[in-house]
Amino acid sequence: MADKIKTNISCENIAPIENLNREVKSGTLKIGVFANNGSGKTFISRLFRLTENQTVLELEDDGTSPTDKLISFGKNNAKFSFSIVDKEGNTKDDFNIRLSKGELPEIPKTDYLYHTFNQDYVEDNIRALGYEKDSEIEGFILGKVNIDLKDDEEKLKKIEEEGTSLSDQVKSEITGYLNNNINSIQNIKRLGEYRNLNYDEIFKSIDKEAIPVSKSFQELLDDYNKIKSVPENLEDISSVSRVNINFEQLNAIKVNCEKEYTLSSLAEDFKSKIKEKQLFIETGMELIDERKICPFCEQELKLDALSLIDNYTKYLNNTEAQTIKLFKSYKKIVEEIISEIKALEVFNSKRILDYNTYKNKYIPSCSDIELDKLNIEEAESNLKKVEELIDKKLSNISVKVEFNESLLDELEKNQALTNNTIDSNNKEIDSINGKKNRINDENKNIRKALCNSAFNQLVSSHKTNIKNIIKLRTDYKSLNEEIKKKKEQQKVSKKDKVAETIKTVLNYFFADKYSLDSDSFRLIFKRNILEKNQAKNVLSEGEKNIVAFAYYIGDCHLKINSEDDYKNLFFVIDDPISSMDFTHVYTLSGVIRDIDKIIDKLLRVKFILFTHNNDFMRVLSSNNILDKKLLLKNGELIDFNNNLTVPYISHLMDVYDIANNGGIPNHTTANSIRHIIETLTKFDKIDTSRESIAEYIRDNIPSDTRAYTLINDLSHGGWRSEQAPITDDDFTEICSTLIEYIESKYKGQIDYCNRICN
Repeated sequence: MADKIKTNISCENIAPIENLNREVKSGTLKIGVFANNGSGKTFISRLFRLTENQTVLELEDDGTSPTDKLISFGKNNAKFSFSIVDKEGNTKDDFNIRLSKGELPEIPKTDYLYHTFNQDYVEDNIRALGYEKDSEIEGFILGKVNIDLKDDEEKLKKIEEEGTSLSDQVKSEITGYLNNNINSIQNIKRLGEYRNLNYDEIFKSIDKEAIPVSKSFQELLDDYNKIKSVPENLEDISSVSRVNINFEQLNAIKVNCEKEYTLSSLAEDFKSKIKEKQLFIETGMELIDERKICPFCEQELKLDALSLIDNYTKYLNNTEAQTIKLFKSYKKIVEEIISEIKALEVFNSKRILDYNTYKNKYIPSCSDIELDKLNIEEAESNLKKVEELIDKKLSNISVKVEFNESLLDELEKNQALTNNTIDSNNKEIDSINGKKNRINDENKNIRKALCNSAFNQLVSSHKTNIKNIIKLRTDYKSLNEEIKKKKEQQKVSKKDKVAETIKTVLNYFFADKYSLDSDSFRLIFKRNILEKNQAKNVLSEGEKNIVAFAYYIGDCHLKINSEDDYKNLFFVIDDPISSMDFTHVYTLSGVIRDIDKIIDKLLRVKFILFTHNNDFMRVLSSNNILDKKLLLKNGELIDFNNNLTVPYISHLMDVYDIANNGGIPNHTTANSIRHIIETLTKFDKIDTSRESIAEYIRDNIPSDTRAYTLINDLSHGGWRSEQAPITDDDFTEICSTLIEYIESKYKGQIDYCNRICN
């Protein structure tokens, strides 16, 4: 068993095609042939059209045959053969046509019904009638059997009733759920999310992902009730102040601890007594007046007392006493810092309690957030180490006390970490305060979440029933279509089918702008039926070709006598996009792709499509409309490389053919040269302007050859009228110079041309 369809095509002396023999293997009979003008594609389409017996062939008055124009110049005979073998090895069609000058050919009977679109079809069937359609269509297309549809129609009614009943049940349950769970919530019906809580939206969402919701419906309802209980004028939670240790003071303590101070000459036991009571003594000394009276007992001070006071004064004015006083003040500073940090820890703990109260009672969206406690143990420990160093210094100020270098760094790190915790807590405190002060927004968000949760619940609980409804609808549609088809199978008017198909194709292109009146077969322009002979004046050239193609597709039904004939329908299409806007080219490609939908009895589409338009071929190829792509060039039919849909490659191959294979220049050669130069210029120097193309040529083409001047001239639009015409030899020289330059710089491009053209 073969796995490919084999299509054999042979041309001998068919206009420009001298001898072509090619077996084409493909998965389907959707074949596209790209060919430049003059390659012979139209002649092939005319040979297919001969098999349709459109007109009775007669010899001309001068004895020539209408098929003489299909024979190559200088030849008297020609031959065309075509055959198709399916994947199972069965021959589906096999015919040949022999042509002789001055003789009428014998038209073979074909197994396939070939339906050809080319300019001959347009001239004979469309343009000759002023782009109006002949309404004189008679006959019917016979169906296979006459069918009793009573059982099918009863089954269809039962499916419809079951689907309606199930839909009503789902709608009723949705309404009940909303009344019991949602509708009593204040202002909830104003939300866009609530408007999704309906049958149609739930129906469309059974195969979609659930809407993300963080809590269950009951949890969200509890949150909603919490928000409703927020008292008016509820105070904000206070923020926590940051730790702000004076590191300049601590650095001063460090520096002074490391100093060695001079001691007083007074006796040590005397100094010890003073140190123990230094503040008391200093206060008393300040109170003694000139009368030498004791400020406490008011007795006159004797000589011994005055001598002691002199020693007190001497000591207190001494460096030792001042130093001790300084370090005692340092110790007090450190103690105050420790107290402040402890107080801050207590204040932060109270704020945590406040936050937890607010989030649990009023603001449920903050329920997952926890404020952090302040970890002050390490900072307190490091400050106590500073105290210990101060105490050590106080014990003997003359001795240097080593201050650990890392101690203050550790304290700075402790402060930074503590402040980070405070900043993080304050951020959450600000957030909960903001939500409290915008409680309506919090309320709205909870109501939205309630709607989304309800939506998910409704989708989940009704998914099975909705899927059953979908199945019933599918069954109904399928059975209804089947009934329609069975009704159509009995007897269908050809005129109705032609009109229906034409209107379908016109709708692809024009929507409501143009249609067809089914009775008169005249075009409808914006709901107005055109008068006789009016169409040719209303339609643009591109629109005329669209209308012609629509008529062509509709006319396929004229070849059908019974439904079985559709399986033998074979379309031959030659360049249908003449004068069309490129948007219409896309649309026409869509018509070809959907041809089995437009003609519903067409189970397997079969066509050969010819075109010389690069972009059309690109659209057909890139959208997988074609199964097999071929190139007709120099009388050969070869596999088509998708790269050829790029205009540059096509132009380059034409120039290569002239330079290396003796190709004949034609009216497109100058355009090919210009296109190649412009592409190379932009590729080599992206910012080069169009006016600088001459500069590019001058820099890259040898200036000592005449080809430089010719290339420069042609790349700007061809020769001028005052010049002598450029000969074929001139073109060959230009093409050769250009190919040599490209080969020197981009050798791979010429290697590609070698493979394709040789």
